[in-house]
Amino acid sequence: MGDNYLNDDDDEDDIYVDNPATSDSDDYKNDEADEVFDKKEAKKKRNKIINRVILVVAACVFVFAAYNLIDILLEYKKGTDTYASIDNDVLTDGDQTITITDENGQETTVSIPFVYDEAALKAINSYAIGYIYIPSIDIRLPMVQYTDNDYYLHHLIDGTYNSSGCLFEDYRITDGINSSNVIIYGHNMKNGSMFGLLKYYKSSSYYFTGDNNKIYIYTGNEVREYTIFSCYVSDPISDTYTYNFSDVATMRKWAERMKSQSLYDTGVDISNSTQVITLSTCTNDGEDRFIVHATLTGTATISTDSTTQSAE
Repeated sequence: MGDNYLNDDDDEDDIYVDNPATSDSDDYKNDEADEVFDKKEAKKKRNKIINRVILVVAACVFVFAAYNLIDILLEYKKGTDTYASIDNDVLTDGDQTITITDENGQETTVSIPFVYDEAALKAINSYAIGYIYIPSIDIRLPMVQYTDNDYYLHHLIDGTYNSSGCLFEDYRITDGINSSNVIIYGHNMKNGSMFGLLKYYKSSSYYFTGDNNKIYIYTGNEVREYTIFSCYVSDPISDTYTYNFSDVATMRKWAERMKSQSLYDTGVDISNSTQVITLSTCTNDGEDRFIVHATLTGTATISTDSTTQSAE
């Protein structure tokens, strides 16, 4: 009997054995990836929050700025409307021919587009001293002299609180509208109201165009004609604001000094000046003052109920 030979070839099963070192390394990498992902997500959330905060802040700033702008525009409109109403009460539309007589008795006729009513102005404000009319920039505004230089910086002539204020004469001037130097203050409004257009007189070409050098003041039953002789920028505190001169000679010396400061030579003779008006308004963001000086060159007696004027 032959030997039965059993050849048992053991099947070798592939068995996966987990390598502890490899497993730890993969877990670390997974954790690191998760951490990077979480950081990115957190950063995205922070950026979203920051963007939203910026958007909200920007919206608030815009709303606040818009509110302030609207408030400013409404205040400008209130001031403009009030002075338009004052004009309707004090000035009657219609050409009025007046005869101006100068210091030498020479007469010239001037056409004014309204008739002035002093009583109507005084009824609105007892501190009113007259009306200023500058044809070149179409200023027609009432003026007051109060007990201080503060109140009318922020009040209209009717007493309403408003940034436009009212033109006013320096309260320290003893002779009022008849002083040898009448100092009138007014705001340089951005909408061109009040003294906002005086800046045109920084240009010599503007000054020498037509009759742009003339200013008129109505007070009582009189209209006074002034000729501009000096325009310049001044410090807020300077010799410009000299008042209550002891005599006319002293005033004339002062006026000559003011003329020498002009941005350009106006060629106006002020050697015999008897009165000067000084218009003052802010410039350069309030740091300085723009000044316009004018000398009295003629007067006329006026009537509020007739276009016929008698010369002085």
